[in-house]
Amino acid sequence: MLKKLAVPLYMMLVALGQAWAQETTGAVTVEPPGLIPASDRITLMMMFEQGGVILWVIMGLGFVGIVLALYLLITVRSRREVPPALMKRAVAQVKAGEIQGAYHMCLERDEILARVLAAGLKMAGHDRFVIQEAMESEGERGAAALWQRISYLNNIGTTAPLLGLLGTVWGMMNAFGAIAFDAAQVKGITMAYSVSMAMITTAAGLVLSIPAMGIYYFLRGRVIRIIADVEEQASVFVELLAEEARK
Repeated sequence: MLKKLAVPLYMMLVALGQAWAQETTGAVTVEPPGLIPASDRITLMMMFEQGGVILWVIMGLGFVGIVLALYLLITVRSRREVPPALMKRAVAQVKAGEIQGAYHMCLERDEILARVLAAGLKMAGHDRFVIQEAMESEGERGAAALWQRISYLNNIGTTAPLLGLLGTVWGMMNAFGAIAFDAAQVKGITMAYSVSMAMITTAAGLVLSIPAMGIYYFLRGRVIRIIADVEEQASVFVELLAEEARK
């Protein structure tokens, strides 16, 4: 009786062992569901291809914005527009009676302070009110030029999200067009491509707009500081010219 039961049990164990061996040697590694294979992940080149023409326009605008931001960060500075050495030299020449020399010295420079001082020196010998009005008018023109220079960066920061929104609308139009008109077998692929274009252009517009607006607000603070320094130096120079005129 025991021999009769042992033979089937032995055969069953052998079959189970062979099945376990096959599963062990032929097992396939399955990646966790949350991970995407490296070959299926979106790359930067794929973004460029799926973003379309609008993405290239945003990238061109971004290149202009980078160059403009670097230029403005270098040039729009208080020490450049209101150099202390210029003020000291102009005051020394006025006290020495060299009004024309100070005037021509200021004309040869392009700083805002130099133009404001030149406007005051041109009216030297007139009443204090006339000198102050001439310097204030020139200061307002210089301030307007500064605001105009940094406004281009503000325009880029404002335009970039609108271009991204245009890409979003265009991509969604293509996606809904795929639902309505494309064949069933390619409908899903066309929809995914169009939605991908919409999201990529939106992200590109925001990536450009946020730094551009941040740098613009930083430069706006510099412009306010420059205008305040020019006003301070101009008020001192007006008193000096008025005092020299009374002598």
